[in-house]
Amino acid sequence: MNILIVEDDPMVGQINQKFASKQSFVKDIVIASSLAEAKDLLSRREFDLLLLDVYFPTGRGPDLLQWIRSRKISLDVIFITADNSPGTVERALHLGALDYLVKPFTLERFTDALEDAHRRIMGIQNVRDFDQDSLDHMFHKTGEKPVHQSHDLDKGMSYKTYKTVHDEVMKTKEPFTAEQMGERLGIARVTIRRYLDFMEKQELLTVELQYGKVGRPQHYYHLKDHL
Repeated sequence: MNILIVEDDPMVGQINQKFASKQSFVKDIVIASSLAEAKDLLSRREFDLLLLDVYFPTGRGPDLLQWIRSRKISLDVIFITADNSPGTVERALHLGALDYLVKPFTLERFTDALEDAHRRIMGIQNVRDFDQDSLDHMFHKTGEKPVHQSHDLDKGMSYKTYKTVHDEVMKTKEPFTAEQMGERLGIARVTIRRYLDFMEKQELLTVELQYGKVGRPQHYYHLKDHL
């Protein structure tokens, strides 16, 4: 996934670049420090995802997004900003923003946003024709909360990511590691480990240690009904 970060504060831009580069599915990251530079890059190169601030000396982020839509440039957009005013949020939604992060936010929330964008991009690229279930999942019409919603999630966890992990785990009959499940879903191992451990606490999964000849033991997760 190729990302363009549009941020006029160099320090913030570098922090976002550092966070994004931790994701295995991110191939290239370019930073534009102005709206004019962003337009120039978008006119010459293709990007999959735009991380966009709202406030700039020469304009506003939603204006750039409107410019992008008017030229039919295809990419997803996530706003990253301190602006939480209803008017800005509403305009971002109307222009088709994929997500909206209000500063300060957690690394977990940032990672969730990138992983959601990656799943959306891969879902569109890898499907020839959509059925209704696939469309419902993509447009989040099946509900944000997972099946076991009576249990509150741990702080920093999202219901959307939990549901993605939960649904895939429920289809998996063989034991698996966090790394294997993370690669399957395009989610970082550290992130998915939190969700798998949460499912273990809710007695949906059992974890076993398997020792090899060298190195640390591997944690293998099992569905409780398939031990």
